[in-house]
Amino acid sequence: MRRRDKLNNIEKANILAEQRYLQSKGLISENIKYNSSTINGEKYTSTWAGETDNIEDFMTMIDNIPETLKSIKVTKETELFNPARVTFDGPITPDKKEEIKQIVQGVNEAFEDEGKTIHTFELRSYYGVQPPENDIKTPAYIQYRTKESDEFVKDMSSGKYGSLD
Repeated sequence: MRRRDKLNNIEKANILAEQRYLQSKGLISENIKYNSSTINGEKYTSTWAGETDNIEDFMTMIDNIPETLKSIKVTKETELFNPARVTFDGPITPDKKEEIKQIVQGVNEAFEDEGKTIHTFELRSYYGVQPPENDIKTPAYIQYRTKESDEFVKDMSSGKYGSLD
């Protein structure tokens, strides 16, 4: 094993231990996975963009959206192909966050009415994770993953419905 790999593994183990400690104290939820990326050898983890498997944690993520985001698009229906979205331009004020939460709750209920379950709630940046000074200014979007949406993506990428060209 290369020395760098060994150091990375030690760092990951330390982070995991710290996460478990903070979770045991009730300070963090293990269900939220924040996005990260490495740029020029430096790792950046977003303070707001990521995913979770439950709506309660997702509501917390929405509360933590930076007011400085350029905009956020929120999927507002259950359609698999090209669902309707609502765009909220920045600043993302507390009132806008409440409206976003109402839309997400409504979509979750609509999926349940259709007999589907959202297994992943995603809050993402269109540009990926960037250094902190840029990460809080990007446009973002919210989307949902269900078993049916995952199958649709798989079918589309395999060409089941014809060429994407």
